[in-house]
Amino acid sequence: MTRALEFSRWMLPSTLLMFLLASVLVGNTLTDQQVTLSSPQVDPFYLRLFDDGLAAYNRNDFEEAFENLKIAAFGLLDEPDLLGEAFVYLTLSAYNLKKTDQVEYYLREISRFKLNNRIRSSRLPDKIKDQFARIQSSFKNGLTG
Repeated sequence: MTRALEFSRWMLPSTLLMFLLASVLVGNTLTDQQVTLSSPQVDPFYLRLFDDGLAAYNRNDFEEAFENLKIAAFGLLDEPDLLGEAFVYLTLSAYNLKKTDQVEYYLREISRFKLNNRIRSSRLPDKIKDQFARIQSSFKNGLTG
């Protein structure tokens, strides 16, 4: 009986220790997953291209803006506010480059992703919103949906 008592005294602390260790590990894993799920991060590569595209647009380098923002938009698919902004600048760049097919494409994408309300309430400068609204209304008759 002494031996059994000694064994149980030894097993209780180590079982408790293993339980606590497992709880901490599982708790940390769940916390990491919850953080990842609740706040997806945009790859800095796409954010840099987005910023470079805006800078190019502001320099009236619409070709560079268009190319950078086209790639950036791919990485912004899970961030609708930034995606809407990218699509607006893509539309404006395409319009300035006289790429009518691309203007129509991005207007359809904005509609498909249901981004119009986000664009209207976005942080975009009023001048950009006005230019976009004019382009959107002039192309609206030719677009379905």
